[in-house]
Formats: sequence, structure tokens, C-alpha cells
Amino acid sequence: MKKSVGLVLMVKMPQEDGSEVLMAVLQRRGRFNTEKMKPESYPGCCQVTCHGGLEEGESFDDALIREVEEELGTDLAKCLRCLPDKVGIEILIHQTTTEKEIITYGGMLPIKWISSIRLGPDSGGLDLISESEARGATVEIKPEYKADGPPKSWMVAMFPDEIMAVRKAFEVFGKK
Repeated sequence: MKKSVGLVLMVKMPQEDGSEVLMAVLQRRGRFNTEKMKPESYPGCCQVTCHGGLEEGESFDDALIREVEEELGTDLAKCLRCLPDKVGIEILIHQTTTEKEIITYGGMLPIKWISSIRLGPDSGGLDLISESEARGATVEIKPEYKADGPPKSWMVAMFPDEIMAVRKAFEVFGKK
């Protein structure tokens, strides 16, 4: 059975009037995959902040920290390790089928920690989206996006389970 883990990080973005807006931190897929040494599938589409498969014998928690380290950098992984029992990290989605098991976690990231993110060469960058964008402007990835990505660069195209996780993150962390 294929197993994967993901993480949706949320931040409260300060506004000029002194208020804060809750935002989800998404990662855009890059154009080239250095691990596979070939073009990336679905370039320009968005995914949760980080996501990846479990290695043989690895727990979901261990895979989460490893994926954070690989995709977002060692500094952020160290910050997450410092949280006692990963306080503030919650399971948003846990899907199990006969073929796969996916756990997507969510967590609130202090805004100052966003500067500790170090994206790898495969990344297409970070996007921060509001709850209204997550509910209205996000579209499901279509098969025709596989080679060239979404037809418009502003589109927030994501896989259905990741859309669900981002929307759930707004529900969970919007109440805190």
C-alpha cells in the first residue's frame, strides 16, 4: 500500500490596519524534478506546503519531519521538532483505500518562521492564499495540466484531497 504524508502550514498575515488575515502556505510545483532528473508533472499547480511518500518502515510522524526538512529546509524542521509533541500540529485528513493511505497534517506557523523556509531547486515557490481563495478560486487539477500546468498562471489548481485539506485547515485554525 502506498503511504504519503502532507502538511498545510497556516500563518496570520498582518494587515496595514493592524488586523490579521489567516492564510494557507502552498507550494507551487516547479518545472524540473531533480530527484527524477526529468520534467515535473503538473508544473505550476499548487500543493500543500509539503508532501511526500513514506519510506519503508517509516512512521507518518517521522516522514512528516523528513519531508519538512527536504522540502522546506532544516531550520523549519528544527523549529517543528522543538514543539512539544508537535503541539498545534493536527491531523486534517486521514484517507485510507485499498491502494493508499494519506495523512495530511495542519499547523499554525508564527509569521516570523516563514523566513526560515528554504525551498529546494524543484520548487516553483510559495503562494499564500486566503480562505475566500481556497473556497472560490481553487480548481481541481485536470489531466491536461500534466505536461504544461494550468492554462493561467494565477490559477490555484490542486488535487482534490489537498483542496479538502486546505479548506479543513481554514476551519480548524480559523477558530483559534
